[in-house]
Amino acid sequence: MEQVLIERLKGVTPSLDGPPGIEGAGRKESPGGQFAEIVADLVGEVNEKQNAAQSNAAGLASGEVGIMDTVVSLNEADLSLRMMMQVRDRALDAYQRILRTI
Repeated sequence: MEQVLIERLKGVTPSLDGPPGIEGAGRKESPGGQFAEIVADLVGEVNEKQNAAQSNAAGLASGEVGIMDTVVSLNEADLSLRMMMQVRDRALDAYQRILRTI
């Protein structure tokens, strides 16, 4: 999931090769809007993994789901949530650094 995030963010990062506005003249949306969409998509994916883990845990309690499937889904949900928290922390840190330089 981390590699997916990196690839998505590479597509959003504006190019520093030429003057701004020339390369993206046909584009209607700002890079900040694209970043917001990517983050919203990732939050949705984390939410889906959390919901799947919850349903697998309930299925394990009723005997419908195996323990391995439950453990795997719980670990995926935990890792995706931790990654999202790291993204949040780093974004806040970057924002605070920008504010200190202004």
